[in-house]
Amino acid sequence: MADEKESKRTPIAAMREVWLTLTGAVSAAEAEVQKRFYESLGLAPDANLAVEIMTRVKKNREEFERKIDEGVKAAVAKVRAPIDKEIASLKERVEKLQQKVDARRHEKKEKK
Repeated sequence: MADEKESKRTPIAAMREVWLTLTGAVSAAEAEVQKRFYESLGLAPDANLAVEIMTRVKKNREEFERKIDEGVKAAVAKVRAPIDKEIASLKERVEKLQQKVDARRHEKKEKK
């Protein structure tokens, strides 16, 4: 009976059967590749890839901006440290000069 069925199989039916088998194999392979791709990204296979990518891009951008801010602040601090030191030194000198000026004014008032 199986021989009868085989002999009645037309070339088109055989091609259709091969095509369906091939399509099934390709679909299974595609599903496996997709599963492994998601796993390599550390995502669940049912995750929304676009949302995940946008979330990661946003997170990476925020991290990048934070690092840039830290770098700029560190650079400004390095440049500013000597300036602050010089300003403090100049303030001290001005205060000493002010004391001398006040002392001379006081001396002038006493002489009058």
